Amino acid sequence: MSEFLDALDDAGVDDKDTRAFLVEALGNAEESEWSDVLEPFVNGGLQACLAALTLDVLAKSRHALAKDVQEVEEEKISPLALAFLQTLHPGILFASGLHTVARCARTCRAAHEATQKVDLWQSHALRTCARWSFPAPRGRSIPWRTEFLRFVRPRCDGIYVGECGFQRWVRVGHHTDLRKNSAQLAAYGGRGGQAEWVRYRRYLRLLPLDEMGRHRAMVLQDPCPRHAAEDVLVAGVDFAAHCNPVKSEGLPEGAVPHAGDAERLRKRICVGDYEFDREKAKIVVKYTAVDGEYRLTFSLSGHRCSDCLTWEHYEMEDQVRGELIPFNLGRLPDWKGGGLEDEGKDHFPQMNFRPQITLEHLV
Repeated sequence: MSEFLDALDDAGVDDKDTRAFLVEALGNAEESEWSDVLEPFVNGGLQACLAALTLDVLAKSRHALAKDVQEVEEEKISPLALAFLQTLHPGILFASGLHTVARCARTCRAAHEATQKVDLWQSHALRTCARWSFPAPRGRSIPWRTEFLRFVRPRCDGIYVGECGFQRWVRVGHHTDLRKNSAQLAAYGGRGGQAEWVRYRRYLRLLPLDEMGRHRAMVLQDPCPRHAAEDVLVAGVDFAAHCNPVKSEGLPEGAVPHAGDAERLRKRICVGDYEFDREKAKIVVKYTAVDGEYRLTFSLSGHRCSDCLTWEHYEMEDQVRGELIPFNLGRLPDWKGGGLEDEGKDHFPQMNFRPQITLEHLV
C-alpha cells in the first residue's frame, strides 16, 4: 500500500474503482488542481490526503492498485477450471461430436489446440471408412482432418431440406385467407385475381445401418414451419408400427404454412430404405405408399462432407396397373444451359444439409 491509499481508507474511500480513478486523475492533473479533484470524494479527509500526496506516492499507489488487480485475476482461475482444461482433449472433446468440438474451438484456445491433434480426426476418419466401406487410408500423405472431410458419403447427423415452390393464380375472393380476400376486393373491385407463390419443403433424413442391417430413410413433404418438421424427423417414428400415407406426392388437403401439428406431420412421413453407391456417389431411396412404390435417386455433392443432394431421377411404380410413371424434374439439360424449364414452379430443387446438434454422434 501507500500513504495516499491509507489516507483514502481513513476518509472512507474504499471502492476499488473510485480509488483507481482518483490515482489516474491525480497523475494527469497539476499539483495545484489536486484539491479540486479530491474534494468531491473525500470531504472531511481532504487535508490528510493532500499532505500524503507526492509524485512518488502516486507512483507507489498506482503500482499497489495494479498488483491488487493482478491478484484478483489470478484468483478467478479455480482448480476445477484448470482440471477441466487439462482433461479437455483426452476426455471431453474425444467423446463429443464434431459439432460440439467446432463450437468449443471457436470459444476456447485450449479446445482449438486440441482439435489440431492427430488422434481426434484419425478416429473419425477410420470410423467413416468402416461405416461406409471406404478403403482405409494408407500412409500419412495428407492430414487426417482433410482425409475425413474428403469422403463423399451420406450424412446422418442432420436433415436434407429442399426449398420448393410454385406459382398459382388465385381469383379475387377465392383465397383461403379472408384478410387477403378483403384486400383484393378493395384493390380490384371484385374483378380478376393475382398470382401468388406457394412455398413448401421436401425433407429427407438418412439413418445409419441399424441392427437389422437396413439403411432407413424418412421422407416428408409439407408447407409447415421448418423447425416443426425437423423436430418430428429428429424424434423419428416407430418403424414397426408406422404406416405410410395413402398419397405421398403432392401437398395434403388443408395444409397451411402455419400448421405445425406434430401428430399430423408424423402421419405424413414416408418410411423406406436407401442404398449408397460409393463408386458413383449416388443415393437411391425407396419407399411404398398406398398409391405405389416410389424411387428417388440423388447425386451427392458439396465441397465438404456431401452437404448437398441433387435430384437425378424420380419415379413411381403403380403396383395395380403395373406401369412405371416417371416424374418430370423440371430441369433443362446442360446442353440447353440448365436451369428450370418453367420459372413458375420448382418442385425438385437441390436439397441442402442442415446439421442437428442432437444427432452429431451419427456423423
